[in-house]
Amino acid sequence: MVALRALEPEDIDFLYYLENDPSLWEVSETQSPFSRKVLTAYIENAHEDIYQARQQRLVITYQKEAVGCADLYDFQPKNKRASVGIAIVAPFRQKGIATQALKALCSYAFTFIDLHQLTAYIPQKNIASQKLFEGQGFLCTTLLKDWLFFDGKYQDVYLYQYFKT
Repeated sequence: MVALRALEPEDIDFLYYLENDPSLWEVSETQSPFSRKVLTAYIENAHEDIYQARQQRLVITYQKEAVGCADLYDFQPKNKRASVGIAIVAPFRQKGIATQALKALCSYAFTFIDLHQLTAYIPQKNIASQKLFEGQGFLCTTLLKDWLFFDGKYQDVYLYQYFKT
């Protein structure tokens, strides 16, 4: 069973592992490791409302174990939109967990935050993420040329959009 929940102080080891996974840095714009101190402070402030912080991170659990995070960021209340990010730790990928988590996140965003639109920025080479978001009904609407700079080169990114029906 996949579920979304708030960050808890007990998530520090999991968050440390996730945030310091270099394979995720390409899309997170991270350039150096995070310390436990920084991540502990982040968790302590995670109680802030999405209207204050302009972002919200939820922990993805599978059989009650933390396996990833689902993020709403770049929240714009006036325009009723936010961007979405999903990260699953490597041992739990390709098991349908991200699909269930994205479905739950979309439901939460449209029902409780009353958003009109969600967006996702997906590197052109990340076929698995493209399939994930397309499977949930996101539409690829734009190609952003040279959008990400990582490992010494620029990469194109697709902008996906999903509208409340």
